[in-house]
Amino acid sequence: MTIINNIQPAIWIHRSRDAQGDTACVKSILPKHYDFYFKIFLPIIFENEESGQCRKVTYEKLANLGGIPFENSFCQNSIPSLIASFITSSSVEDYNMLENLISILGSKTPVIFHGVGEENVPKKFADPWIVKGKMEKLPVVVNALNGNTKIELVHFPNYIFPMDKNWCLGNLIPQSGLFLLGCDDTIAQKLLNQVEIEAIELSAEAIYFEFPNS
Repeated sequence: MTIINNIQPAIWIHRSRDAQGDTACVKSILPKHYDFYFKIFLPIIFENEESGQCRKVTYEKLANLGGIPFENSFCQNSIPSLIASFITSSSVEDYNMLENLISILGSKTPVIFHGVGEENVPKKFADPWIVKGKMEKLPVVVNALNGNTKIELVHFPNYIFPMDKNWCLGNLIPQSGLFLLGCDDTIAQKLLNQVEIEAIELSAEAIYFEFPNS
C-alpha cells in the first residue's frame, strides 16, 4: 500500500460539496450532483441487561426501543442514555459489513481512498493522503488506519470514489458510525435490493446526523 500526500485527484470532492454549510447536511459531505444519496449505518451490538447476551440490532429497532422517531438524522447520539449504555460496536461485524459494501460497489473497481488527516492515527495518515487501489483493498486500508486502536474500528477513509466518479462514499464526522453514499441508479438498486446493510435513502438537502447537546 503506497500512501501519497499529493491529494490533487481528490480535490474535486472538496470543490463540489457545500463546505461552508451545516456539517450535519448531506451536501456538506458529498458532491451535490448524484441522483441518489444514502446513509449507511455501521453495525451496532445491543447487550441485553437481563440475559447478558449480545446481538446485532438495527438502528430502526433501537429507535423503537427508545420510543423516538426513526428519522433522517437518527444516529447513536439520538439514542436515550438508558439504551446507549448497552450498545457497542464490533470490529468483526464492521469488517463483515465492509465486505458486503465492497460487493455492491465492485471488488475489482479501481478507486482512490482519501483521508483528510486526523489525530490518533499512525503517523503516515496524520496529513491529507490518498491511496490508489481496487475496492477489495478497503479492509487493508481500514486495518492500517486503526493501527493505534485495539478492539473497535474507529478510523475509516474519509472518501472513497472510483476513477469515473459514478459514486462517492463519504465519512467526515469521526466515530459517527455512519457513511454517506452518493451514486447512480445501478448502485442504488443494488443497495436497495440487499438486506445485510442497513441504509436509508436521503436527499442532498437532508440533515443526516444529530450532534450531541453541548
